[in-house]
This record gives sequence, structure tokens and C-alpha cells, in this order.
Amino acid sequence: MMLQGLIPTLLAVADKGAADPLADPHTVSGSIILFTLLLTLAVCVGVVSKKLKMPYTVALVVAGLVVAFFKAAPEGAALGPHLVFYIVLPPILFHAGLRINLKSLGRNWLSVVIVTALGTLVTTVFVGVVIRYFLTTDMISENFLWVAAFMFGAMLSPTDPVSVIAAIKSIGIPVRVRTVIEGESLFNDGIAVTLFFLLSGAIFTGMNYMHEKADVPPPQQHESPVEVVEDAVDSIFTTEVVNDTEGLMDAVWNGALTFLTYSSVGLLIGGLLGWAAVMLMRWSRDPVLENAITVVLAYGSFIIASAESVSGVAAVIIAGIIVGATRWHDENADDSIQTISTFWESIDYIINSLIFLLVGIELQFIGIEKLVDGNVMMAIGFVYLAMLLSRAIVVYPAGISYGKAWPRGASHVVFWSGLRGCVTLALVLTLPASYTGVSPELKNFMLPTIFGVVLITLLLQGTTMRTVIRLSGCVDSKAHA
Repeated sequence: MMLQGLIPTLLAVADKGAADPLADPHTVSGSIILFTLLLTLAVCVGVVSKKLKMPYTVALVVAGLVVAFFKAAPEGAALGPHLVFYIVLPPILFHAGLRINLKSLGRNWLSVVIVTALGTLVTTVFVGVVIRYFLTTDMISENFLWVAAFMFGAMLSPTDPVSVIAAIKSIGIPVRVRTVIEGESLFNDGIAVTLFFLLSGAIFTGMNYMHEKADVPPPQQHESPVEVVEDAVDSIFTTEVVNDTEGLMDAVWNGALTFLTYSSVGLLIGGLLGWAAVMLMRWSRDPVLENAITVVLAYGSFIIASAESVSGVAAVIIAGIIVGATRWHDENADDSIQTISTFWESIDYIINSLIFLLVGIELQFIGIEKLVDGNVMMAIGFVYLAMLLSRAIVVYPAGISYGKAWPRGASHVVFWSGLRGCVTLALVLTLPASYTGVSPELKNFMLPTIFGVVLITLLLQGTTMRTVIRLSGCVDSKAHA
């Protein structure tokens, strides 16, 4: 009986001062109601997409457009950048690591590395060069136009094969090709997120220096991974370093060492926590309890690594890989696989749904008419072409280099599988609406442009993936899942 009134009491305290707590998304009550409404909409979208046999990511992006068009969201209904970073990214990355086939990845690691590393960098450069033409000094200082352009490219470099995997399961393709597609998505998420925060950190740190005209303060305890990036590039903007070539090289070298440490220690933390979680899961032998352990691991590895000023992205990815690779070697492996895999599929569905709908909400506040703005539409078209060109430059030569070991038509399938989705949209949501020296127009241009590109990849590539697989001849009935 004592607990009966606890939740209403806590909500009343948290919502104190709000004129109408239930209608205010900034209150606890309002946030819960907003989350429930978004989840209800996501479930309805999922049911409709199943009936229409439409990829659910395509249905979600349409739902986001509907939310924006009808202005269905209450004022202020949006997650802050840090909430997106800490709530959305960990489960996405953990689930990607969890489902990777480590044995197949080990046999095809060179293929994955080539497509991932080169693909991410080439896409970032190509898209950055194209989008630079559309960025103006009204959006950001002239000194940072190129940095902002490459930051835009980094946001569009992660692939999201959710719709592709659905097609693969229904038809079946060679295991090697599937491994390359899934491995690329997993590892370029990590590279792209790190690259994005490197470039965004350079912009925000540089803007601070230019506007404050003050000496760089001594290093302090970091509060977020972004501050690691800011410290690594901070010294580049001091007068002494810029005017001294040797000092500049030292700064670049120190920055490289910082990021090597940043990633390596993150991998170590994630590896240790992943191993500890696996030991605990084997000891518990309870698939339901194991679900709870994986949730704690996903968020815990990310938060602990971030608190230690190292890569939370690397930590959560390696933790997911370790659980997926080693947990199943036990007497209740079948129960674990079924329970945990189903559980994380549900989590992934919820997170994907929230991201697409939240972007729709952001579009509502920015103005959905931005999507049909001539400059934005032109940018969407040229950026999409740049993405296709950069992917072709990497995928087809790599396929030729594999020789006879590469299945017939596989390069066409890998090329067409380069959809963009949840991670790309999550990154654009982490951009602040405004910042010192950065106009709100920068995000107001980037968000609809990126949403438009994601929309094209899902509508064009996502809905034709089965056709491409069949026409390419890259079919393996034995791999049908």
C-alpha cells in the first residue's frame, strides 16, 4: 500500500511548476505520454507495413513525413543532443555487434576492412566536396565551411542494411556476401561516429577560440566523449601552433596518439565488460535474466568508457561482438539465442521507430517545406549521386580483386545495399540547433537534406533489393533464413 502512491508522488515532484504536465514534453509525465504515443504509432506502422509487405523502415520514414506534414507533435517534443547520443546509439551499436557472425567475419575480414575503411573515407570526401558548394557563410564561418562539409559527409557514411537483411532472409545469398554487408554496417558505424565527433569537435572548439580570443584552458576532467575530440584539436587553433610548422606537426601527432588511445582503451573496457557479462550469463543460465544483463552491458560499457574519456562507441561494439560470439557455447544456447535475439530485435525496432519519428518532429519545427526547397532538393540529388559514385569506386574494384572466391553478381548486391538510416539520422539529431558562431540555418539545411537522401535510399534501394539479388544471380538457397 505504501508503494501505491509512490509513482504519482514522484511525478508530481518532477512535474512541479508545469502549467499542464501531461501536455508538456519536458516534464516526466509528458515525456512518458509522448513516448507512449510514438511507440503506439510505430506499432501501427509496423502492422500496416506487414500487411502491405513493405520494408518497415520505408513505412517509418513515411510516418515521419506524415507527423511533420500534419504538425502532430506538441511544441518542444524533441530529445536533446546528449540524450540522443546516450540513449539511442548504445543499443543500435550493441545489436549490430551481437548479430555478427564472428567465424565468417574472420574468414572474410579483408573484404570487410576494404569496403568499410575505404568506403567510409571515400564517401565522406566525395559527399563533403559536393555539399561544400551548398554551404554558405550565412550558416557557418568561412574558416569552417570545409570542416562542416566533411562532417556532413561523415554523417552519411554509415550504412544501414535493415531492409537489405529482410530481403536476404527471404531469398538467401552466399554467407560471404552477407558477412560483408553486415560487417560493413557494424564497423563503419564506429568509424563514422568517431569521424563525425572529430569534425564537429573541431568546429565547436574552433568557434570557441575565435569568439573568446583566449588561451586554451588546461585539460580538465571530461564530461562527454565530445570533449576528448575538442581537446585533441584544441591546440591547433592557438596562434603559437598555427605559426610554427614543427608545433603544428607535434599537435597533429599528439592528436593522432590521443585518438589511438581513445579507441584502444575503449575496446579494452568493452572487451573486459563483455567477458564479465558472458561469465555472469553462463553462471545464471536464465535467458530472461540474460536479457537484463545485455541491457546493462550495452549502456554500461558505453557510459563507463565515456566517463573515462575513451570511445564508448568502440566499447559497446566489442561488447556486443563478444556476447554474440561466446555466449552461445553453453548447454542452454538454443534458449539464449531465441530469447536474446528476439529481445534485441524488439529493442532495435523501438529505437529505429523513435529515430525516424523524432526526425519527423524536427522537420515539423524546421518546416517540412524545406524538403521541397530548390537548394535542398538539388543538394539531395547531387549528394545521392556522389554516394553512388563513391560506393562504386570502392565496391567494384574490391570485388575484382577477390577473384573467383567472390560469388557471381555479389558486387551488384553489395553496391545496392548501401542504404542509409538510423545512425545517420541519430547523428544529425545530435547537432545543436545553434552554437556560438554557427547559425541555426546550418542544421535547418542539413537535417532536411540528410532526411531526403535517407528517404531516396529507402524508397529506391530498399524496395528493389530483392529484384537486384535475383537479377544479379547472387542467390544461395542453402543460405535462406
